[in-house]
Amino acid sequence: MVSGIETVYYEYPANTEHAKTVIMVHGYRGNHRGLEAIAAGLPDFRVIIPDLPGFGESAALTETHSVSAYSSWLHEFVSTLGLDASVNLMGHSFGTLVVGHYATRYQVASVSLVNPVSAPALEGPQAALTNLTKIYYHAAAIAPKFVGEWLLRNKMAVMVMSVVMAKSRDRKLRRWIHNQHLENFSDFASVKVASDGYNASISTDLSQLAGGIASPVLIVAAALDDITVIDTQRRVAKLYPNAVLREIQDVGHLVHYEAPDQAAEFITQFIKGLA
Repeated sequence: MVSGIETVYYEYPANTEHAKTVIMVHGYRGNHRGLEAIAAGLPDFRVIIPDLPGFGESAALTETHSVSAYSSWLHEFVSTLGLDASVNLMGHSFGTLVVGHYATRYQVASVSLVNPVSAPALEGPQAALTNLTKIYYHAAAIAPKFVGEWLLRNKMAVMVMSVVMAKSRDRKLRRWIHNQHLENFSDFASVKVASDGYNASISTDLSQLAGGIASPVLIVAAALDDITVIDTQRRVAKLYPNAVLREIQDVGHLVHYEAPDQAAEFITQFIKGLA
């Protein structure tokens, strides 16, 4: 039990004893499965991936699912596992907001941000689409329950998102990515949880948090990311007191699916370089 709710997490043991621990936080509407490919590339670390409250197998919070609430939950999760400031945090997409906010409040050994949300969602190159999506989630939230459920769990809507986000030209990989989204992207507890989470995802960004993160930061940015363009990632990287930027070419917002080995290599080099 964490924050009074059942929290489910998965642990991937290291190949060696006395390994450092990495806690990974998945993106919006995802679950632990989305980060397993990166975890597989970190055999020298003990990796722990929880399902965020309200997603996957974890129960929903009793309060609004805001970035601050998730950050507080993460702090209790870390404490419940008996971990301390020596823990390394990693987040993908929405997960970067959670671990970034956490790192402005608590000390950690390091923070790895994969596809960080580094600019206001309503002002970026996809502002029009983001505003339409905001209306979509609002409509689902105020509609009768069965209508809201249909809107958010509709496979066609999931596929549109998946097709837009996937940049790989490998048909087999694209097909696998689409299947992953179809299987896991609707794994949320309720329309309220999904609506809360979306509102949280556009409520802040790492350009607002960067200056308050004292821990060493790794930024893994993708050249074709639709959420935060690479030039913005480069600019925001300079706002952190202690950060290193690594870029992956020919990939968009799905680094965890399209280039997990490269992301894992960057994370390994970064954490080991801190020793």
